[in-house]
Amino acid sequence: MTVLITGGTGFIGSHVARHLLQANQSVRLLVRDIEKAKAVFSRIDLSFDSQQCELVLGDITDTESIHYAMQNVHAVIHAAAVTPIAAPSAQVLEQINIVGTKNVLDAALAVNVSRFIYVSSATAVFNTNASLIDLAKPLTIPSMPYGRSKAEAENLVRDRQQQGAPISIIYPSGVIGPQDPGFSDAFKALYHRFNHGFRLFNEGGIQQVDVRDVAALMFSIIVNGESDQALARHLIVGHYLSWVEQADLIDRVSGYSLQRLPMAGWKMRLLGRLFDLVRLIKKVDSPVSAEMMRYATQWPKMKNSPALTDHGIELHSPEKTMTDSLKALLAAGHLTADQVPALAQ
Repeated sequence: MTVLITGGTGFIGSHVARHLLQANQSVRLLVRDIEKAKAVFSRIDLSFDSQQCELVLGDITDTESIHYAMQNVHAVIHAAAVTPIAAPSAQVLEQINIVGTKNVLDAALAVNVSRFIYVSSATAVFNTNASLIDLAKPLTIPSMPYGRSKAEAENLVRDRQQQGAPISIIYPSGVIGPQDPGFSDAFKALYHRFNHGFRLFNEGGIQQVDVRDVAALMFSIIVNGESDQALARHLIVGHYLSWVEQADLIDRVSGYSLQRLPMAGWKMRLLGRLFDLVRLIKKVDSPVSAEMMRYATQWPKMKNSPALTDHGIELHSPEKTMTDSLKALLAAGHLTADQVPALAQ
C-alpha cells in the first residue's frame, strides 16, 4: 500500500511516516523542497530509503503537482496546514488551510483512495463549555481566523464524508513530544517560559497530546480502517492540566524553578486584541493574539474519543511526554543544561 502524506516534514506528518515505514508500508511525501526534506529526515533520525519513501515535489496550493503525486496512491493523510503564529495573514491561512485542503481532497477522491485522513484541530470544535462539544453536530464557524480556516476546511471534508467517502477526521489539541523536525508552536512556548517566565492565567488550562499518540491513531486507521465509518471523527486531546499544574510538572521534570507570572485572563484577551490591531500596520514578533489568548485562558477540559481504545491507543503520561520534549529541546540546543539540570546528567 502506498500512502501519500502532505505535511510529511512537519511534526505529526513525520511521526506517522515513521510508523508507516517501520511497518514496511510505502510512503510518498508531497514536499516543497526535496533536499530540505532529506535534511529534515536526517535531523530527526528517520532513515530515507527512496525505494520505500518517495519524495515528490509539489505544493497543496498547486493542483497539477497534487494530481501527479496521487498516481497509484491507496491512502492519503492530509496533515499540511499553517498555524496562526506561522501565517503572516488571514489570507494565507485561507489559501493553505481551506483551498489547499480542497485541492488534496478532490484529487484523492478522484483516484478512489481507500482511506483519507484529515488532520483538523480541536480549535475547530472549541467551546468554552466542553459538554456542548458534539462531533456529530454541524460546526459553528469561529470568529477567529485560524479556528475559522480549520472549521471551513473541515466542512468541505465533512460534506464528502457524509456522502460516503472513506474519510476520517482527527482533532488533536496542542501537540508535543520528541523528534520535532522544526521548532513547533508548543516548543516555542516552552522555550519562552524558560527564558521569560511562565504566564499563569487565572482561567482555563492547557491540553496537550503526545505526537506519538496522534501518529499511532493515524497509523491504526490507515492499516485497520474504522469499525464504524459513520463515527469516524476522533478527538485526541491528551491530558488537561491547569496552568499551575503545568508549571509544577515542568519544574518537577526539569529540576528548574520557572519564574511564575500571574496574569488575569481578561487582561490577556484584551492585550491580544491590541496586538492584532498593531499587526494591521506592522509585524509583531509575539505569539500573543486575541485568538491564542482566548484558547489559553478559556480552554475547557475536552474528553478523548472512546474510539482511541478501539484502536489500541494508550496515551503517554504527561510526565513522560514532558520529559521527552525537554530532552529534545536540550539536544537541539534550545535549552541549556542549567535550565534542565534533572535531564542533563
